[in-house]
Amino acid sequence: MGSHRTARAVIAAAVVTAITAAVVLIMGFAWRGAGAGRAQVSYNAVDMRAQMLDNGDLRITQTFDYRLESRGTPWRQMFQQYTLSSDRLTTISDISVTDLTTGRTYTQDTVHSPSGYGDAGWDSTCAGHWYIADITQSQSHPDPFDPELDALTATAVGEPAQTKDVEIGWNIPSTRSAKSMRFELAMTWHGVATAYDDVVALEWEPFSALNSTPAARVTGTFTFPKGISESNSWAWLHTGAASETTRLDDGSLQFTVTDLPGGEYINVVVMAERQPTSAVSREQAGRMKQRILEQERREARIASNARQREARERLVIWLIPAVLALLLVVGALVGAKRACAQGRRHTEALEYWREPPDMSPAAAAALITDVMPGIQGSRDDRQMTSTLLSLVTKGAVAIYPGSAAGYRGLDLSRADCVSIGQLIASDPRREADAAGMCTLVIMPRVYTDRAGLQLCRSESALLDVLLRASERIGLPVFDFGQMQAALKDWRQGYAWLRGFEDACNAEYQALHATVPGGAGARILGVAAMIASWLTAFIYTAAVGQVALALVISLPLLFAATFAAAISPRQAFTAQGEAYADQVGGLMRYMEDFSAFGDRGVFDTVLWGRYMVYAAAFGISDKLMEQMERAYPQLADPEWANVHASNDGLVYWSARRRVMRARGGAFSMHGMHAGGSFSSMVSNSFSSVGSTIRDAMPQSSSSGSRSGSRSSGGGGSFRSGGFKGHSGGSGGGRGGAR
Repeated sequence: MGSHRTARAVIAAAVVTAITAAVVLIMGFAWRGAGAGRAQVSYNAVDMRAQMLDNGDLRITQTFDYRLESRGTPWRQMFQQYTLSSDRLTTISDISVTDLTTGRTYTQDTVHSPSGYGDAGWDSTCAGHWYIADITQSQSHPDPFDPELDALTATAVGEPAQTKDVEIGWNIPSTRSAKSMRFELAMTWHGVATAYDDVVALEWEPFSALNSTPAARVTGTFTFPKGISESNSWAWLHTGAASETTRLDDGSLQFTVTDLPGGEYINVVVMAERQPTSAVSREQAGRMKQRILEQERREARIASNARQREARERLVIWLIPAVLALLLVVGALVGAKRACAQGRRHTEALEYWREPPDMSPAAAAALITDVMPGIQGSRDDRQMTSTLLSLVTKGAVAIYPGSAAGYRGLDLSRADCVSIGQLIASDPRREADAAGMCTLVIMPRVYTDRAGLQLCRSESALLDVLLRASERIGLPVFDFGQMQAALKDWRQGYAWLRGFEDACNAEYQALHATVPGGAGARILGVAAMIASWLTAFIYTAAVGQVALALVISLPLLFAATFAAAISPRQAFTAQGEAYADQVGGLMRYMEDFSAFGDRGVFDTVLWGRYMVYAAAFGISDKLMEQMERAYPQLADPEWANVHASNDGLVYWSARRRVMRARGGAFSMHGMHAGGSFSSMVSNSFSSVGSTIRDAMPQSSSSGSRSGSRSSGGGGSFRSGGFKGHSGGSGGGRGGAR
């Protein structure tokens, strides 16, 4: 148990140290630069709204909040530059500029150079006007640009494209410096979207990698035309800066990017199912939906891997001074050591326990995690699988290998294992079908005598989930593939799944197996953490010695966090130690079963319950190996038909040995090269639970996940953008002169 707790404590300490290191460096640069390092022109905030029109154009409204630092000459001109391309943005029209600070609407004029006027002449002649110019050949000597006459002729995506660089600028009164100047730029981008056979797609890049003006905060909203919703549209935000995203019911994408540095881009990639009434002017043959989805998944995966690599590299650097840091938090470490000693079990554990424990399979799956850390499989999966198998042993449900289609015409509620096994063995196609799928049967007794099943709370809750799945499918017989498809977009399913999880937690809490502990050590560790933060603040903000903060404060923080995190949160009660003896002893008994000489006759009822708890412990495969060694006669199909047919779990696990011996697909694939029938059920059923969780509304999820959402037609990402490709329409970059 100690090694796993230590690992978690190290990770927690590294994360806290990383955050503090970033703050220390920022404070250090602020202290040293005292404002000298600030960009001369920057955005306090930028808000962007893009409305996709029916013809594939974009109506864009951008609000810029400029911050202008003092320099040798006054500021006179703001500008935004865009790249026109015949395959994604042919021209820009319907331009308007408004000074939101004064309420003045600017009028169009020709280009004026700020260097050619004095303050009075500029303010009287040029200020209050905007312009659009062609800067393809020269930014200092731009050419006139007419949105209609100089528009590019649209070409297909992938063909050689014509390009032009244009600048939209507006002249402000001569300004020495300003903490905030707000302007609204509205315009229409033409020829942005492309209509393919299946989708309409476009990319909107308001900030390109060529943009040198940083922004403290960027917010944006992309809105689809009427008829498009979240269910038939997709959207991705590409940026390397910190970001958050939200999809609304009408498909709109809202995003926030913080601390956008110069040279970082924001590229919005969207697509929607093509409507029969689509009026998009640029059409191109071919289907692009799957290609775009695969590209976005690939780029998200690459970005995630890059972030993981960077995090691991940082952790290594922060762990190096851990030895020195431990010397500075001796008190916290001593307290943590004492807390760990108090958290250990005080009684000698029983070596073996032969009876099923006095608790539900779900409670056993939770308790074994505390007794023996490192158990294979997640606790949630083990709880769900073992509870399902328990329902099988109690006669609430039955499970047969193969898809439901393979049993069409058979009444599985009255079938027996022997006849089904012989049916599978007689047909190679049925053997192949049994390799990767299981069929679940809701038994009639569930509807007529549920109370007689004597189900515990977690078993009853899981049965409710299965009944809801049966209702959505419309049959009491279904395979896991049908179940997963039926629950894929079931947003209310999370409530039923949460009911099962709550039941599991309640059963575990009812054991009263543990009590809180280690509070004193954690308080001492937190006190040491606060002390390290104070020293870092003093070293950096007061005296400007970043090196002291890095060399002393951060190791102290690491060690303090380690001490607080390693302290156990709970300790076993006397009753809990008795329960721990049962689950730990039973697990060891199952793993060593073949070594016992007093096993007695083969008892399918007892072995059925053994297999339930083996699934709770994550040792289903090990148990079957021991079972085969103890009872080699299981290799005889006739013997299995006579002695193992009373329990489906035992029977199908016995049948897999026969299938494996003659090289059947049922053993090599469905059983993962010899794994137990329970393993097959677990692998199938865990994906069902994941599907229900993936269908949860964002606000109901226990944690957020970033990345593309491929289920259904619905859309994009849940928590933020990723460093995908750039180069969308516009390639915006802005600044001031």
